[in-house]
Amino acid sequence: MRKLSFYFMIVLMSIALILCAGIAGCTNTAPAQPAPGQKLSTLEPAKMALQLSDLPANFMLVEEFQRNASDMREWALGKGWKKGYGVSFEVRGPDARGLDQLISVYPAENITLIVLDTVSSFKNWTIEDRNVTIVDLPSPGIGDASSALKVTQPGEPFDVYIIAFVKYDVYEELYANGTASDYEVLKTVAGKAAAKIK
Repeated sequence: MRKLSFYFMIVLMSIALILCAGIAGCTNTAPAQPAPGQKLSTLEPAKMALQLSDLPANFMLVEEFQRNASDMREWALGKGWKKGYGVSFEVRGPDARGLDQLISVYPAENITLIVLDTVSSFKNWTIEDRNVTIVDLPSPGIGDASSALKVTQPGEPFDVYIIAFVKYDVYEELYANGTASDYEVLKTVAGKAAAKIK
């Protein structure tokens, strides 16, 4: 079950990035201006990453990785992506599920565009693949701006929940595959992730 869900998440993330590239190439949006006195993060992305102590006891660390410019799509680089980090956790066994965090730092003047672009790319995915259903969830109220989605696909054992948020000049995406209770865990963990941004 974990392999199916993990595969689904990888496909989901890959298609979202491709769609973001298309959207960014077709839109002519002027960069937003940062608010006067907007705060900037002072920590390296790796220092903002979730730790095992931030998750329920049954999770284990799978991978931590530096995100480099060569890993990023054109749309991210075009918006001034600076640096990033990622971490993956999972629960193994018959109730297998995963939780992933992707961290990116952008110029403050572009940070407000990132959540909107990401959410739009996921919603446009349903136009391309009618087997995928994406539902807006109420904003989790995390960071300076946030959005949440539920993604389902026939034949997959679990849904995928996504929370995207910005705080200061940091953008984060968190993914969890599982049930509604896993989404509640994701919201709690996303709040802890936002608190690490200083």
